[in-house]
Amino acid sequence: MAANSQACEKSSCHRSELEIRFPFRLEDHQPESCGYPGFDLSCDATMQTILKLPSGEFSVQGIDYGTQEIWINDPKNCLPRLILSLNLSGSSFSGVYYHNYSFFKCSADYRLDSIACLSDDNYTVFATDSSRVINFLSPVCDLIKSVMVPAELPFYDPVWTSDLSSDLLLSWGAPRCGDCEMEGGRCGFRSNSSLEIGCFDVPKRV
Repeated sequence: MAANSQACEKSSCHRSELEIRFPFRLEDHQPESCGYPGFDLSCDATMQTILKLPSGEFSVQGIDYGTQEIWINDPKNCLPRLILSLNLSGSSFSGVYYHNYSFFKCSADYRLDSIACLSDDNYTVFATDSSRVINFLSPVCDLIKSVMVPAELPFYDPVWTSDLSSDLLLSWGAPRCGDCEMEGGRCGFRSNSSLEIGCFDVPKRV
């Protein structure tokens, strides 16, 4: 019998209604055998659910176990700061919808949506995926960086500027537990000695 199907209870951080279960594991709340490698989560001092990626710590806003997607943001409320150094290599996750944003630092203000948490009294920071805005800002502002942003939704038209405060959407390919979740079962390790995955407690169809 799989350790996960017997001994692993669902968990969550105190103030969160976010349910943590396989392939994720909540450190200090669930045994290591209750999560797949690379899927450890933790609770911070404010009881936010935290995912640690190679480029920093992100707060988990939602998990869809059926579609294998996770929504993340910045626990310190300045997501663009984390986006500028975002690195998913070496992690279990990848973006679903990518958009190429250019970040500009401008000494003058313009009638565009700015990124307040990266701006100060001396300059304003903008992010855009619009070639028209890029052509307008390039001669008068400093290009900070261009970044592929794993946005929450696909954009069919360029965005003039964005404060990039909306959640990032990531997905994972392995372990493949989505079908098991869709059938109402519980995904977990088949044994304590391998990473082989099984689907348990699937409701019987009448």
